[in-house]
Amino acid sequence: MTKFFALRRGGQLKRLASITVLFSAASSASEYLPFTGYLPPLSFSAEEYESGYNDYCRDDVGHINTYRCVDKVIREMTHRYDDFHDTCDHRGVFGLVYLMTTQEYQRASLEPGFFQDPEFVNHEDVIFAKLYNSAADNWSGGRLEFVPPAWRVAFETSRDRSVSTTGDMLLGISAHINRDLPIALATIGLVDPATGLSRKPDHDKVNTFLARVEPDPAIQQSWDADYSSGSSTPHLSLATMSLIQTWREAAWRWAEQLVAAPTAAEQAIVLMGIERYAYEQAMAIKTATQYTVLENSGDRDVYCAVNN
Repeated sequence: MTKFFALRRGGQLKRLASITVLFSAASSASEYLPFTGYLPPLSFSAEEYESGYNDYCRDDVGHINTYRCVDKVIREMTHRYDDFHDTCDHRGVFGLVYLMTTQEYQRASLEPGFFQDPEFVNHEDVIFAKLYNSAADNWSGGRLEFVPPAWRVAFETSRDRSVSTTGDMLLGISAHINRDLPIALATIGLVDPATGLSRKPDHDKVNTFLARVEPDPAIQQSWDADYSSGSSTPHLSLATMSLIQTWREAAWRWAEQLVAAPTAAEQAIVLMGIERYAYEQAMAIKTATQYTVLENSGDRDVYCAVNN
């Protein structure tokens, strides 16, 4: 199996836990519920990790500036999104939501006290984006053997224009969280090496700014006039946010298994589990959102062409 990340073991697993994340959103609920913050992390010893992050974040004179590094990520995302939108490539639906999410992350990272360690989350932002960019570039370059299975489903359905706008969005979100996020977390480390404290509180705090993203108007303006997330506001619906939280909690638990694996062979087994889980989520979304024989993307493609 291809190894998609560089990871050194972060310490001995001190205790084992079996955690089942239950997703239940009552239809009468009207606001975001941050339930994952009540689920504690496992305990690991702290250790420094190498991920190539510093090289990416150096400025012209060799200094590391994590906030300018996020600017660099956003510039690259914008360039990629513009290419998708210019050609009405369905990958652009997720590309737009990802860009808006990163812009909202940048605002949150600059809010005093929002994150305990914003520079760590800046680090995560860079590594996370690199995993998506790698999958996208390998797909565009025809190197399909290097495209993770969940991303292959997302890119194939975008190419074939075979799922709804909601499907295009969810397939990208699912692949990025369920496949890429645990690898990103394990790559950068789950514990602050300076304090020995778990980074899970900042991981959970991400859900707070995700609930502030308002993709509906932007998608409607550029991609699909009839799109609706099912929310009464421009934000992601409660059901979608709860699903994203559940996926993000699962990603943390997969990352714990990666960090706890004592050998490369055992890490490979965990990686196979991550790939399988992400692929199964992708196939479920594809099945639920694909067009019927009487439906197609014609109207939204014409709309995109007129509005790009």
